[in-house]
This record gives sequence, C-alpha cells and structure tokens, in this order.
Amino acid sequence: MNVQDVVTAIQQIEQDRNVSKDIIVEALIESLEKAYRRESGVPDAIVEVKLNPDTEEMKLYRKYLIVEEVEDDELEVEFATLDEGYELGEYYYVEKPIDELGRAAAMLSKNVIKQKIREAEKQAVYDEYIDQLGDMITAVVESVEEKFAVLNLGNSLAVMPKSAQIEGESYREGQMLKVVLTEVNRDTKGAQVLVSRADAMLVRRLFESEVPEIYDGQVEIKAIAREAGDRTKMAVYSHDPDIDAIGACIGPRGARVHAVIEELSG
Repeated sequence: MNVQDVVTAIQQIEQDRNVSKDIIVEALIESLEKAYRRESGVPDAIVEVKLNPDTEEMKLYRKYLIVEEVEDDELEVEFATLDEGYELGEYYYVEKPIDELGRAAAMLSKNVIKQKIREAEKQAVYDEYIDQLGDMITAVVESVEEKFAVLNLGNSLAVMPKSAQIEGESYREGQMLKVVLTEVNRDTKGAQVLVSRADAMLVRRLFESEVPEIYDGQVEIKAIAREAGDRTKMAVYSHDPDIDAIGACIGPRGARVHAVIEELSG
C-alpha cells in the first residue's frame, strides 16, 4: 500500500468538503494503525505511526514493552537481549514498512478515513447551525420528493418534510424559500438539519423582519395560532402607549402584513 497514493485519493474524493488537513492526517494515522493490526493478525499489537510535519513522511512502528521476563512475545521484549541505552518499562520500537501493507489494509484505511471525515462534517454542520434554531433563513430548493423537499442552505443541505410544508404550496428546483430551522442533530444516519414553512415561528420571524417596532421590542408578539395554508391569528401588545400594536403590524396601506401574506402564499 502506497501511503501517498491513499492520501491523494482521499483528498480527491473529499476535495469539495470543508474538512481540515489535520482531520485527514489524524484519520490516516488511526487507519494505518488499525490496518497493521489486522494485517499482522495481532489485534492488541502496540502500534504507533509518526508523521514528519516538514516532509509529510510517515513511519509505522511496532512497539514492545521492555520487561525483565517475557510473558507475551507479541507485546514484550526481554531487557537482557537489547543493547545499552534502554530502560525497563520503556518501549522498544521496530519500524515496519507501510508500503508492504496489503490491499485489504488499504481498503480498511480508506474506510476509516471516510468515516472520520463524515464525522467531522457532521460536527461542523452541527456547530454551524445549532445556535440558529428558530431562526429564519433563505434556502434554495435542491430537489422535491413525494414526502419531503431538500433545500440548500449554502454550506449544508436541509430536509423539509411534507408535514412542515404549507398545504397547497408546490416547489420547484432552484426556487428560493424562507424557512425556519426546527431541528439540528449529529447522532443520526438521516437528515441533520430540518426546516419548516408550516411552523408558527416562521410567522413570528416574518413580522420581525417587516415590522421595526417588533424587532426593536416596542411591540411584542404574545401568541400565534396557525393553521398553515389556511389562517393565522396573532396577539400583539404595545409597550409604548404612543404605538398602536395592530396598526404597526398592518403598516401603511397594509404594506407590512401584505408582505407577510405574500411570503406565505396568501
């Protein structure tokens, strides 16, 4: 197995993904250690891979604990058989050629690296969106299926289930939609980010964006009751006696509320 070929292949596969070089290197080291243990047939062998940061050269070592009397020659080496300079309790390093690892080891390495990268990607998505729960964002429709739609958020894809869609709305690829983030998770094989257009929070966020008095806190939305695709009722309260809460939400000639209604497809 040629280590550089493995690194190059993985970098080509993952070139469009936002994964740092450190993640790939860490994954490669772990995968080589696992691959050697499998290839050698010693699952508990003590193995260490060292990387020269300047040359990016990797070396694999089999480590043996230096003991007075050997009980397991797969893990230990006798102190009396070694040259001067070694101490009891230390490790004796024996370099093993990485390039001689077989095809099965190469496949294991690639699989471990891919798994590490997937985990890193999940964590990156989680970290980016977990603090945006309940926020409104503009997304682009990637694809439309029978039970869900896939939306592109920019750095990740999100799923909008049928139950989170406005009844009567139809979507097309490339369409821009305003949605709210309703769920972000990392311990899953399915969608990490879920969004909605049916959630009452979307109405709240739309009014916050259209009505400065709500955004500034002068007018407060007390409650929202929504039947998505049919009707919405909203209770508002003014903290300023000079501001009419309902009038602020309606806006001049109904401009503000009409902007919300238009976004919600009437």
